[in-house]
Amino acid sequence: MEGYHGKQFITRKELYHDGFSAYKLRKLVDGGNLLRVNRNYFENPDHISVGNEFNLVHLYTSKGVICLISAAIYHKLTTSRPFQIDVALPRRTRIPKTPDWPAFQFYLFSEERYQTGIETVQNEEDSFMIYDAEKTVCDVMFYRNKLGFEPAIEILKNYLRRNGRDINKLMRYAEKLRCGKLLREYLEVMV
Repeated sequence: MEGYHGKQFITRKELYHDGFSAYKLRKLVDGGNLLRVNRNYFENPDHISVGNEFNLVHLYTSKGVICLISAAIYHKLTTSRPFQIDVALPRRTRIPKTPDWPAFQFYLFSEERYQTGIETVQNEEDSFMIYDAEKTVCDVMFYRNKLGFEPAIEILKNYLRRNGRDINKLMRYAEKLRCGKLLREYLEVMV
């Protein structure tokens, strides 16, 4: 679409602001010149994406935070490559309807677990929320029975090998998130 070559996703509000009517948008979608993502977003089919799929999370939920294995991949704490993006939402949030690809796995976190350790990553024209490395380690250890013991240990070991690791911050998070005793036991064995 002319004037939008640099943008992959365009909001309905932006299009209305630029003079596109609902009728014109429907014609653009029917003609394949614009792809409907959901009620508020359209995808520009002419955009060449070098893509980070994490940028797509905000299209489906403004509260979504990249978590668990997906966050561990971002922080280079694991070599595994899951087929889904792990996304945390606050408890009592409605799980949004999402596309078949990329696949999203939603986790409902308590308010304290949800709020702790969020950072925003800005890239090119978009941004996404993700948990920092210490919070990611705590969450993976807390959910080790769901995610698997081996990935949890791999992530903890890789974190301990990192330059710039912050064990004090890790332990503060662990105490706050009810996995302090568990993490302390693993650290005593590994360090």
